[in-house]
Amino acid sequence: MSFEQDRRSIYERRRNILYLVANYLSSMGLHQTRQALIDETHLTTEYEVCDNIDLDTMYQDFCSYFLLKFGKQPRIVKRTESVGPLPTVPRKLSGARRKPPQPSLKPDSLVTGGEELQSLRITPGILPGGNPNDHTEGPPAPVVPYANPKLLVRLQDHFTSEWKDLAEEVCRDLIRKDLRQRWSNVKGLAGPIKVLKESVIAPLEHPELFVGLAQPWRCVLLHGAPGTGKTLLARTLCSETRESVTFFSTTASTLISKWRGESEKLIRVLYEVAKFYAPSIIFVDEFDSLASRRDSIREHEASKRFKNEFLSLIDGLESAAASEPTPADGRDRVFLLASTNLPWELDPAFLRRFERKILVDLPTPDGRKELIEHLLPTVTAWPEQEIQQIVTLSEGWTGDEVRLACKEASMMVLRNKINDRRTISGRVEQEELAFAMLRKAFEQLRPGCVELAQKHRDWSQRYGTQLLD
Repeated sequence: MSFEQDRRSIYERRRNILYLVANYLSSMGLHQTRQALIDETHLTTEYEVCDNIDLDTMYQDFCSYFLLKFGKQPRIVKRTESVGPLPTVPRKLSGARRKPPQPSLKPDSLVTGGEELQSLRITPGILPGGNPNDHTEGPPAPVVPYANPKLLVRLQDHFTSEWKDLAEEVCRDLIRKDLRQRWSNVKGLAGPIKVLKESVIAPLEHPELFVGLAQPWRCVLLHGAPGTGKTLLARTLCSETRESVTFFSTTASTLISKWRGESEKLIRVLYEVAKFYAPSIIFVDEFDSLASRRDSIREHEASKRFKNEFLSLIDGLESAAASEPTPADGRDRVFLLASTNLPWELDPAFLRRFERKILVDLPTPDGRKELIEHLLPTVTAWPEQEIQQIVTLSEGWTGDEVRLACKEASMMVLRNKINDRRTISGRVEQEELAFAMLRKAFEQLRPGCVELAQKHRDWSQRYGTQLLD
């Protein structure tokens, strides 16, 4: 090996170690420490750590190799005579003239050429261990007073070998990225938003208040016609609490297995993982696919066992003992959020365990007006009479149907630009939207959930929770 190749190999090894450390600090939630490392070592977004490489895996591989070769576990750290925190490096005075930090990595001119290392891959605009969406523009993440210290810690270290594969499968439903949805973007759903904030956000901000009988809600069911915003509420809750709550979005494909007895194990592992990462939210969309009635003729024995296990986990002996939060442990809980379009098909035992059964109804006229003005801000300058005509045309529509009509109006503007062979600027200018276009777009669509929405109202009157202002 030539001198230049040897120097290059040393540089690449040190660079890889720095990226691995930065990725590990991010996974442990030590974001300030990671940022200090990036600032001091001048790491760039040119590389990121590969998915199958991390310090924990390398540490375990080294211990296995050392045990196989020498017959004993390696000693990584040893005890010292002194007891106390590690000494810190004294900072220089802010008024003194400091020498600019020298980058510990090789300049880009020495990186060009050569083979790419296995532990790094080139990805533009992404910091190691960061979110791929971090470089995009968007509203800043909300500041939450509590941060979960266990978030993204290696789960395999806390489960036996029998449960590791199941835990890894469950962790695929863990939402780690910011979905970039905020409460301010949700229009016409003030009642359900109030319940979700009261169930999740308020106990984190004021745990000393939610004690005794006033403990926060543990299970909330959202029901309503398709397109009314049930999944949107869950997505917003995930975005607003991503810094302090672990969010699991699970479906039947994750929890239902063809192997006998594995479905019951999967739902138990899901709750064990959620307890380890507590406070956690388990969101189950289309809940009726997992919790239909058990007295049906077509019900299979395996499905009954799964539902019985699910019921015992929601409100069994252990959950009942842990349902008395105190200011010290109020954050160590699991919140179940479910949504369904068919609440009348749920088993009564599941309905009993949902403390709040919230109807997500069709938007009111004021809600539809607010949604139209949010999607098409240019209509706020129109006369009130024209806006009321559009609101009247959308009587009985769901929020998603209103969105589709507004999208059709924007597409009309785009078609006119293409037909006129004008210069396409890459985005539609809403100032070109006319009232006639918007009215035509709303006249093209018809409401499709009026009867189903009325059925949900009737069911909510009998079994649901009535929200009082």
